[in-house]
Amino acid sequence: MSTLPPNENRGPLDHLALRYLRQALNNPHPHDEPYVLSEAELRVIRHVRRQTLIIAALVGVLGVVLMYVPQYGWPELFVEIPLSFFGQSYALPITALLYGLILVYLEVSILLAVNLRATKLIMAACQFPRAHDARYDHHLKDIALASHRRRRTTRVVPRMGIDPYLNLPRWGLATFFLLNILKAVLSTQALRYAVSRLFSRVVQPVIDLIGLPIYAFWNAYASWQVVHEAQIRIMAPSTIREFVGELYDELGKNEQFRSMILDALQYIAVLKRQYNYAHFLLTETLLDRFNLRAGTPHPGEFTDRLKQAPPEVRRGLERLLVFGAVVDGRLSLLEKWRFRQLRKKGLLTHSRTAIGRVSADYNHGRGLWV
Repeated sequence: MSTLPPNENRGPLDHLALRYLRQALNNPHPHDEPYVLSEAELRVIRHVRRQTLIIAALVGVLGVVLMYVPQYGWPELFVEIPLSFFGQSYALPITALLYGLILVYLEVSILLAVNLRATKLIMAACQFPRAHDARYDHHLKDIALASHRRRRTTRVVPRMGIDPYLNLPRWGLATFFLLNILKAVLSTQALRYAVSRLFSRVVQPVIDLIGLPIYAFWNAYASWQVVHEAQIRIMAPSTIREFVGELYDELGKNEQFRSMILDALQYIAVLKRQYNYAHFLLTETLLDRFNLRAGTPHPGEFTDRLKQAPPEVRRGLERLLVFGAVVDGRLSLLEKWRFRQLRKKGLLTHSRTAIGRVSADYNHGRGLWV
């Protein structure tokens, strides 16, 4: 069962998760409302998040120290090697580059291990997935964050007529951390250039080590995203199931609403511009509950059709749009702008403040109420 602790783990985080697990077992969540995290579960998530971010930041700092301190301590090991290309000779720091690649590999491996361990602890504390859940096996397959941007590729989503990829790459978690390190490298280079230009007398070792807080920040931010994604994956299934059930009870027999669901889903997918677990699960649940067939959405005509729809259909579609934008735990600037455009056209009654409050409540584990 998923509530069992990870095997052979006896660290402080494991004891912390197990300490509150018994409390969580005695606090079942109601089945007629969106998933709301208990105080014990929130406490575990906060502690695990804090510990994970500290470790990730320290790994970033240690990587910078290990990169530059040996080069100053043993410069003879990092001499530049002359190489000739097309008749031109270049002195390249081959040894330093290879050494840097090894450090990057080790850093990514450590970040993967730390974040996946944090995910397991959060899952155990939140009893996810629950054994009595009808989709227990489905959640077990989907919860692995290491593959969350590689699974369910081109065969599944186009079959449903929904394309949240928009032909963009689908990264794995390892590549996600690599890109994060690249951001840190570019940020550090920009800061080093600015410092060297403004303070020409600064010694080289200080300039090299100036990236310590930058690497710490980017590693901590990436780990925060992973832990946040784990929390969203725990809350999303029950929240989506209850929301879709409410929509079906209200508008399940309304043919006009049913005919516009695919357009609304494509409208949300365009806003996301990425493969998204919560949005995919929402799409899958809606298509299954409303027994919809795959078709060709017409997102460009959606706003025109929305204007002509009856009030009850417009309210249902508005709830679906807001829910779809918030359920992944991120409310982007693009989504806010698109909502503002809908509001100007009189197609959205939810104010900016109301949507922000709904999003904040959901991210803090207090449920998604739309």
